[in-house]
Amino acid sequence: MHLVELQSERLRFEPYTLSDFYFVKSLLQDPRVMRFISPDGRPYTDEQTIEWFERQLARYETGRQTGLLKLMTFASNEPIGHAGTLLHELDGKIELEVGYWLSPKHWHMGYGREAAARLMQHAFTEGEKEIISLIHPDNVPSQRVAKANGLHWDRDTFYKDMLVSVYAGDLERLCRHIDRQQMTR
Repeated sequence: MHLVELQSERLRFEPYTLSDFYFVKSLLQDPRVMRFISPDGRPYTDEQTIEWFERQLARYETGRQTGLLKLMTFASNEPIGHAGTLLHELDGKIELEVGYWLSPKHWHMGYGREAAARLMQHAFTEGEKEIISLIHPDNVPSQRVAKANGLHWDRDTFYKDMLVSVYAGDLERLCRHIDRQQMTR
């Protein structure tokens, strides 16, 4: 995949720039956000945040993944989190993940589901066949998002020394599922 900007009904997806660092820092240093994301469940230090941000910007230049894209609402034009597709080596296989993090004031508004659905459609149009989401086993709201978009629990495994539940799906089937949901709104 190449550097992309996407949109959905309520969201605009944009690559991060250096000027977004303090927004990213607000996410990575929020204990509510990082509870299910960091291996120890703790917010990142300043050094970890800088390393994460630099690694993220480098993802925009690497092939099949979109990297994490800043999510902006059309209604308020404010950043609310990020979502994207990321390549991970998992159980000896390279897999494409759809991931999403939102700032707490934007939880439970359907933004995660909407962002993930749009990214899965994009991955499918780019020729991807399968997608996964890595979700902490106790993160029930993210599991609901994955299930709402047609992903199913596949297995539990370790990723970067952290137990994760892998939700997986065939993109052709998932995109038909997403299209049907949109037609019944």
